[in-house]
Amino acid sequence: MNNVAANQELPITLLIIDDDLVDRKSIRRALMSSHRPIIIIEAKTGAEGIAQFENNIVDVLLIDYRLPDIDGLALIKDLLARKKTDATIIMVSQHEDEILSLNALNVGAHDFLLKTEVNSERLMRTIRQAQHRQFLEGVVREKNNALEWLANRDSLTQLINRYTFEKTLKDACTRVLFTGDNIALLFIDLDNFKKVNDTLGHFTGDKLLQNVATRLASVIKDGDCLARLGGDEFVILANNIDSEQQTFAIATQVIDALTPPLQVGNTAFSITASIGISMLGEFASSPEAMMKCADIAMYKAKQNGRNHFCLYTDILHQETQSNAILEEEMSYALQLEQFVVYYQPQICTKTKKVKGVEALIRWDHPTRGVLAPGVFLDMAEELNLISEIGQWVLQTACNQLKQWQLQYNLLDEELTISVNLSALQLQDVRLLSLVSHALESSQLSPCCLELEITESSIIHSPENIVERLHELTRKNVKLALDDFGTGYSSIKHLHLFPIHSLKVDKSFIAAYKQKKSQDKVLEAMINFAKYLGLCVIAEGVETAEQLDFCQSQGCDLIQGYYYSKPICAADFEAKYLAI
Repeated sequence: MNNVAANQELPITLLIIDDDLVDRKSIRRALMSSHRPIIIIEAKTGAEGIAQFENNIVDVLLIDYRLPDIDGLALIKDLLARKKTDATIIMVSQHEDEILSLNALNVGAHDFLLKTEVNSERLMRTIRQAQHRQFLEGVVREKNNALEWLANRDSLTQLINRYTFEKTLKDACTRVLFTGDNIALLFIDLDNFKKVNDTLGHFTGDKLLQNVATRLASVIKDGDCLARLGGDEFVILANNIDSEQQTFAIATQVIDALTPPLQVGNTAFSITASIGISMLGEFASSPEAMMKCADIAMYKAKQNGRNHFCLYTDILHQETQSNAILEEEMSYALQLEQFVVYYQPQICTKTKKVKGVEALIRWDHPTRGVLAPGVFLDMAEELNLISEIGQWVLQTACNQLKQWQLQYNLLDEELTISVNLSALQLQDVRLLSLVSHALESSQLSPCCLELEITESSIIHSPENIVERLHELTRKNVKLALDDFGTGYSSIKHLHLFPIHSLKVDKSFIAAYKQKKSQDKVLEAMINFAKYLGLCVIAEGVETAEQLDFCQSQGCDLIQGYYYSKPICAADFEAKYLAI
């Protein structure tokens, strides 16, 4: 915006709208005395003034308050409504009226001038002041527009932000109450995006998010809304939805749009997304409920394998309600002694006798029966109960093995017990003291205890964990690396951590003879572990053929349904000890 008032050499075009010929001539004479070049246009009525304004580029308007066909205030409103203009507007009147001058400024005039004060110097000063005021108003308006943009937009992607989206969603929910149509919300979360920031840095991550935003914008139809909620989360508000199939089509378009690799610098990225969908209706009757239901559906899509979409339906609603009840019940399950430990034998390939046993938690639910850990452990972690439950399992397992040793005169080397440690337990600075307490209180020898850790639980901060694990092994506690072959850098971990046993993941055993290349990987892993002097445990062995293979490859212990599923302490005792 140019400050015309600051440059008195620039010519201006001025439109006088006044029905009084004498007044028009008076204003013209005053203007002609100015040194500034001025083009003067005259109009006798409001209608004529509107026509001149429409047909000319006008810099300044002098508008009489009293016109034969319209009053000056209404004319100003009409002119501003018809055309966006940078013209300076000055109202002139025969009568001094403070209320009139305020009303003129309120409707859009930039100054007010009495006709009795019209002379060359006074008129030009008024025009300059009005133009400067109009310039300042424009600057403030631009600044406000810029601030509004920043307040409503995501600075990285330029999409609307969470705040604006929530207002838009609220307005849409109100609108459909009167229109009768429907809306849908698609919650988009990029799969494993954290790895990009962790490995390549946030600069690359931000560039990738900008590219993703562009891809997503390409599938948005007119009238729909795309926003970035933050991080790697995006959301689409789809209007005029008639059926679930329409939402599926939009979700499919999003997945397809992200399928071609995204280029950032010299690196190509394959990005996938999990999408949760909710529709305004029975389960999501408010903006907040739509967001919550879409978020739940998105996590369900991730559970189903990622790069997929899921609609919040009656079935998912019932599952969510059931999980909510289960969460509530879990908060006191430990105090009510509803958890139990099951035991799965590890059979020595040489003696065909039980040599080890893994302790596995179960929830003996009063109405749902015995629940496997996959049903509730993630929930326990969310409720910050996993460490407490893990310590209970450790203590129970140590107590049980000691009881069996006393009852059946078992030597320390005859039977060991394996207990899983969660990632949170590994991060706990009290790990050594908690394990020591379980051993001391049960009077179990440390050499009889093997703690199982997974690669995924140690990958994020191995330097903090390695010393704790060395302290445990110095107390003669054994360590087993569980799910070997499925983690991030298995060989590195074998050297970094004081591992005693290696458990070959059951997915490799289950895939035996399905792919020759995978069989060779399995053989190589077992041979490598044997070369390092590790005890090799094959878990998930279910068939005689799998058993023969593991034995032929030199596995030391066999664990799996071929011998036994996890069973309660009494059944384990009867089957393997009381013989």
